[in-house]
This record gives sequence, structure tokens and C-alpha cells, in this order.
Amino acid sequence: MKMNNRLSRFLSVASLAFVVFFTSCKKNNFTVDVDPLQTPSRAQFVPANGINRVSYFVLSSGAPYKIPVGMTDVATVDRTINLTYSSRTAVAGQQFNAPATMTIKAGQAVDSLNFVGLFAGYATPGRFDTVKVKFSGIGGVVLKDSFELIMRKYCDVVLTNLAGNYPNTREFSSAGALSWGPYLTVLKNVVSTGATTATAQIENMYDDGWGDINCTLSWASPTSFTVAIPLQATGSPNRSVRTSTAAGAVSTFSSCDNTLTLDIDLVNTTTGAVTTSRYRIVMAR
Repeated sequence: MKMNNRLSRFLSVASLAFVVFFTSCKKNNFTVDVDPLQTPSRAQFVPANGINRVSYFVLSSGAPYKIPVGMTDVATVDRTINLTYSSRTAVAGQQFNAPATMTIKAGQAVDSLNFVGLFAGYATPGRFDTVKVKFSGIGGVVLKDSFELIMRKYCDVVLTNLAGNYPNTREFSSAGALSWGPYLTVLKNVVSTGATTATAQIENMYDDGWGDINCTLSWASPTSFTVAIPLQATGSPNRSVRTSTAAGAVSTFSSCDNTLTLDIDLVNTTTGAVTTSRYRIVMAR
């Protein structure tokens, strides 16, 4: 009987101690039942494909590149984001214009930063610049991320502009040494075969009495303006030509400065053996 009373008293005291301990921990918020800290909102670039480094083709129309910027929450007040731009080669006001600040409106979480490349700033053929955009401060908001644009000029393909004389055509060996030229070639019989393709003929290619050489122009992607020359006879004894299949070979055209850069293989018509690989012909005005 005594044993049962002792056990009953012990359990009552232990239960009371547990209640006091639990209440104390909750009140002081030490290690038991700690309320979670509030996660601060943050700004970040939120491109649709998740990639924060893009190619931006500067258009003559002045159309901006819209960079989505988002917050991780929605606020009841407007929030101003300060921005900085850095580049080793591009200069604000010459190659691009972009705002120093942007505002995420109350009730919104995402808006777009309008970055405008300046077409006149890309007069030099082949020029490209990389511009990095970063956040520089929002009151009380944690910031992260940057966004990079690789800028170059884009020119609409106008077939009538591409057609005509190329009096400064030059030839280069596979090692890059000038081997012949300048001389005159002609891009003629240029015919559209679709929204982004056309056929044409090159007159006086190789400056060796060849017949007209057939080719196809394609520009489905802004990053890929290509020229394809199918294997064909040149009219020169036992000599055919085609677009080079060598590693690193390119055959492209530019609608900005109206040039064609052709890497070709010279092929023995009888044996099919390549006699000259990756020979470069640059047709220029």
C-alpha cells in the first residue's frame, strides 16, 4: 500500500515538472518548439528558360530585350530596384541604353527590365559585347543573381541587297594565309524558297574559269546564317567543289555587311578524293 502511494506521488511530481519545463521552453524560445524565422523577400532575374546568359541580337527597329525581374513575395507598396551595368567593351549611350532603376509595383511580383541595344553602335562588322546587369540595392531586401547579354548586330535578310557584285573577293589557305585576290565574283539568280531560305549561283568562284556554282542560303536562326554548296562539277577538268566537311569549317553569310565566307573542299571528280581541304573564299564588297 505504501509502495503504491509513493509511486503515485512520484508520478504527480514528474508530470508537474514536465509541464513547467515545456512551458518554459516555449516561452523563452530556446531549442524546443522554436518559431521559424521569417524568410526575407529577395529579387532575382527570372528568365523563362532559367538561363541567365543570353545572346541578344540588336535590331535596327530598336526593339528592347526584356529581362524578367521578380520578387519572392508580393508587397502592398512599390519597391524600387537599383541596377548597375558593366562591360569591358560596351559603353552606355553608345552600345546600349538601360534604366538605372526599375519599380516592382504594389501587388505585383514580376516585371520586365527594358534593355535596348543601339544599332548604330555596331557599325564594325563582327563586333560583339558582353554586358552584365546586377542589382545594387533595394531597401531591406536581400538581393541575388546577375544577368549577362552577349550583344551583336542583327540585320534582316534582304535578298536584293545580297545579290550583285563582290569586287573584293579574296582566297585564303586553311592556315589563314592570303593566297589570291582581290578579284570579282557575282552572287546572282537569288531566289527565295521559303521564309528563311533561298537558292543562288556564284559566278567566277575561284577565279579559274569555273562555271556558275549553285548554293543555298539559310537563316532560320539568328546565330546561324549558312551557305551550303552541294558537291558539283566546276567545269574545270576533273575538279568538283563542295562545302567543306573538315572540322572547324564554316560557310556563312552576313546580311549586315553583305559578305559571304565560304570554306570549300576541292574534290577529284574521278576518285572522290579531297585534293584541297577547307580552302576559304571571302566574297566582299
